[in-house]
Order: sequence, then structure tokens, then C-alpha cells
Amino acid sequence: MAAGGSFSRTLEFGHEPIYDFPCSLCEEEGTSMEAARYCEECFVFLCDSCVKNHNKFPLHRRHQLLDQSQFAVVTQSNLVSFPTKRCLKHPGEIVNIYCGDHDIICCSSCKVLEHSNCANTMHLIDAAKGIKKSKEYQNITQEIHALLNDAGRVLADRRADISRIETEKQNVKHTIADLKKNVNAYFDDLEQKCLQELNNKADNIVIGCKQDAKDLSIMKTKAEDIRKQLDLFKGDNECDLFAQVKMGKQFISNARQKILNISKTVQKNAIYFKISPKIERLLCSVEVLGTITDTPMDASQLLTVDKDTDVSQPHPSRIHSQTSLENRDPLPKYKTPPYGQVGIKEKTDSNVCDITGICQLPDGTILIVDYNNRKLKRLDNTYKLVDSLRLTNNPDSICNVGPDEVAVSLFEAKEVLYISVKAELTVTKSFRTGNYCRGMVYVDDKLYVCCGSTRDSSSWCIEVYDKAGQLQFSIRELFSIPLCITVTEDGQHLLVTGWRSDDVTMMDLTGNIVRTFGNSKLKLPKGICNDSKYRTFICGYGSNTIVQLSPRRWGIDVILTEKDSINSGSNTNVQLSPRRWGIDVILTEKDGINSPYAICYDSKRSTLLVFCDESSQLSAFSFK
Repeated sequence: MAAGGSFSRTLEFGHEPIYDFPCSLCEEEGTSMEAARYCEECFVFLCDSCVKNHNKFPLHRRHQLLDQSQFAVVTQSNLVSFPTKRCLKHPGEIVNIYCGDHDIICCSSCKVLEHSNCANTMHLIDAAKGIKKSKEYQNITQEIHALLNDAGRVLADRRADISRIETEKQNVKHTIADLKKNVNAYFDDLEQKCLQELNNKADNIVIGCKQDAKDLSIMKTKAEDIRKQLDLFKGDNECDLFAQVKMGKQFISNARQKILNISKTVQKNAIYFKISPKIERLLCSVEVLGTITDTPMDASQLLTVDKDTDVSQPHPSRIHSQTSLENRDPLPKYKTPPYGQVGIKEKTDSNVCDITGICQLPDGTILIVDYNNRKLKRLDNTYKLVDSLRLTNNPDSICNVGPDEVAVSLFEAKEVLYISVKAELTVTKSFRTGNYCRGMVYVDDKLYVCCGSTRDSSSWCIEVYDKAGQLQFSIRELFSIPLCITVTEDGQHLLVTGWRSDDVTMMDLTGNIVRTFGNSKLKLPKGICNDSKYRTFICGYGSNTIVQLSPRRWGIDVILTEKDSINSGSNTNVQLSPRRWGIDVILTEKDGINSPYAICYDSKRSTLLVFCDESSQLSAFSFK
């Protein structure tokens, strides 16, 4: 380094001059300018231009600047190590302060604004002395090395993941393509069978038509011959004429009968095509070809998944599919309300209570039938037992038939009672059923009663009565004895549970089966009820569960048009109908569910009342 009066000396060789004291900032930018000042705060040499920029900042104006005559006092140690990093918060400032209290570096402005109360602060030059020999420097060097190794390894793994995912993606595409090929082959086979049946049907009709046409042509020719013979008869032999008349008359009689028989078939033979309802139900029940998962499944897992289905087909054919949890609606959450367990045993009860039916009146009152004690019991709005009515036989089910009237079925007596539920519980009238009677529901002024004997499959039916107790019709050809029954919120379909059956059957009000529902977590379903949100709750007697059946997807159906004298807007009336349903388990043994039999949704308190076999109490669960 130059000293004394040699500070202004420059060396003229090469293309740029070389100064003993170049501007530090210009040198960083790749240019060579002679320094005019040295900032003791920033530890940098500055040319005249950089001095002007330096002094633009108010805080910099307090910095001590040395002129060229004082450069000699700048020691070699000052030049070996000095700050050069700019502050991110104050870009015009050099990072020159270390705060030991916070273990951070900052500029002079940061110190004034944020670290004025910190006791352990020092100049960065002092703090940085000996850093190369410090343990901190050695540690961070090792940590950076380890970080680079880890980053490199994970980066390689991630790049391998990209390649693997592409391979798995192609594998899934091949699987889907194979499925499509198999499904197409299956439908091609069905198409060929259907076309063959179509051809056979058409051929038979055409053969019959051709035979009739041939017979009519022969008949016509013969009739023309008889007419000519009669027209050309000129003899006097009356015997011949008499014979021709009688023969013609006989021919006409036979011909007319044949023409009449053929005319009855004219435009009667036709060919129509009705799509199999099984295929329609299957296609409606499937929303996705499969579920994309993050983890592979072995054969046992796939078998478990296949047991669960949210839509299944009518017995005996059941279509199982994996349920996509991501697409499901959020389930209602339950908790035990303040009611907890509701006592339903009276002092006069001689047996353990066995509740086989529960219903709620419009005013919120709860009515239950106790099979073992032959009673109809009434609970008030706080679920307190207030009164009861002793019955002549064991009751099985109960349902509303009016604001102040209920119907109660007497199982062994094969009888239905109408009971007034005003101030007192009073039997008003009754009628006999065709067989042992169980669950009931009242829809459109008709009472649907589940009937049947375990010893006679021909007796399995749902008998439909009017309010007066007159049998209107019966729904037969059921797959098991109907036990419990309810109606969907829209009033269009019945939901029925069956004896020794794991299925819940949906049918229209005339008995046509629409679909059946099943789930591996629903065994021997018994009691069934619904709320006002299209949700149906079902007791899994054999699985110790309560499940919820609810719509997954909806559709719009046109129910009235201009033909029905609708004349407003689009000239149509439509209704919203569920297209796809799902089954979800909402209560299990962990919630105290053990052999549940009867269930009722309390719409006044958003509470689910459940009776478990021979427990003498109701369990109450409310929505969170």
C-alpha cells in the first residue's frame, strides 16, 4: 500500500489505470476509479461520485469520512476484513452490526430502530474476528455438506417418483382400457343375443304373414272360380246348380271364418324393445369405473372393499362397488345429549321392556309400543313417561294416521287398532288383517301393513287398507317377510326391511321394486325411520350398528306438462328426485349400540331415539 505523498500515484499499463486506493463500490461493479474518501462506518473507499450517493441518505451524513491525506492511518487490518453486504430492510445501508442478544447481523439503521435496547451489540469487524477457526464455522460447513447430500438424495428419489408415477399412470390406463374392452365384449355378446332374438321374432311374424297372404291368395282364386261357374251356368240340371250353391255356401262360410281369424292378427304383431331394468339400475349406480388410491391393495383388502356397496341391485343379483369417500357428503355428527338414557319401565310392568315401535306426534310427543308388557306408552317433550294403555295382545308396530290418532298392529291377534291420543289413550276402532301383522306406515290415506307367517312363504305380503279398514290391494312376491316399513320424504317410495335379510328394499307405492341397498356393516336390519332431509336411519340388529341411507346425487324429473293443463313459464312442473344413494355407519357398539331394534327421529329436538333389545330404556343421540 502506498504511504505519504504517493497516495495519488497511478500505474499506467494495460487499458485501465491502477490506483493504490480504488473506490470499493466501483471495484465491485468491475470499474476502476480513484478513491477520494474512506467511510469509517461503512469500511469502504469512495470515489467522488459514490460519496455523493453515500451522502444522499440522512443517516449516512453522520458517518465519519476520511480524505486522501488520512488514508495512511487506515491500517492493513481494516482493509483485510470489512463489511460489504447490503441490508435487506435498508438497501442503502451496509450490514455492519452484530446483535448477540438476537444472534443476527444488521445495519446501523436496524440497530437504532430495532436493537437500541440490546446490551450485546458490536461492530461486525470485531464480531467476525477468528470466525474461520471457530466451531460455528466448522459446524455450518459440515451441516451444509450434509444438507447438500440429503437434498441430492431426495432430489434423485423425487425424479425417480416422476418416472414411476408416469409408469403407474400408463398401467392404470391399460387397466381401464382392458376393462373397457371386457365391458364392450360383454355388451357385444348381449347385443348379439338380443339381435338373434330380434331376428327370430321378426322371422316368425313374417313367416306367419306370408302364410296368411298365401292362404288368402288361394282363397281368392277359388272364390273367383266359384263365381265364374255360377255366372256361366246355363244348363237346366237343377241338381248340379243346387250342388254348386251348397258347395259355394260351405266355402264362403269357411273362408269368412278364416278371413276373420287372419284379420284379428293384422297390425297386432309388433316388435318393441325394453331395456333390462337390471342394466339401467347398474348404470345408474356406477358413477366411476374405480377409485384412484395412493396405496396398493392386496386381494384380501379388495375383498373387504367389495363387500361394501352404497347401491346394490334387487335380490338375488347384487352389484358391489368401492365407495369413493372423497365424493361423499359430510356425515352428521352425533353426541349423547343431556337426556342420555331414557327410562321407559313402569312400576306395573311385569316383564323387561321390549320396544318394537316408536313414533312422534306433530306436537312432539313420543309414543312407544312395549311388546312384552302389552302396552302403548306416552312420553312428553322431556322424554318423561306420563301415561300408558294396556292392550289385549302383544303390539308390534305403531304409526301416525292423523294429528290425534295412531294405528297399532297386534302381531298374534292379526289385528290393527286405531287409538285416540288426546287427553287419554283410547281405542276407537279396529280391523282384522289377513295374517300376522308387523310394521306399518300411513301414506296418501292408505295404511300399508307388513304381513306374513314364517311357515308360509305365500303369505309374505304388504296389505294396503283404506282408513276404514277395507283391503284395497296386496303387494306380493316378496323375497322375505316384511318387518318394518317407512316412506321416503317425497312420499313416492317405500323402504322395507325383511326377515332374515340383510337388504333394505325400495319400491314404489304399488309394489314395483326400484332397488335394494346393502352394506357389510348392516346385518339383519330391523327398525327404520327418516328425517326431513331425505336421510333414512336403519337399525343393524345383527351388526350392532345404526346406518344412514341418504341421496348422493339428484335429478330433475318432469311430472306435468301442457298436456296436463300446465300453462306457466316453461309450461312444465318438475320435481327433484334422488338418483344415487349411499349407506354410511353413524353409530356402533362404541356408542352403546347392541342389537338395536326400534328407531325414531325426533324432529323437534334433532334427536335420534334408539331402542336396543330388552334394555328397558331408550338411547338418545343428538346432532352436534
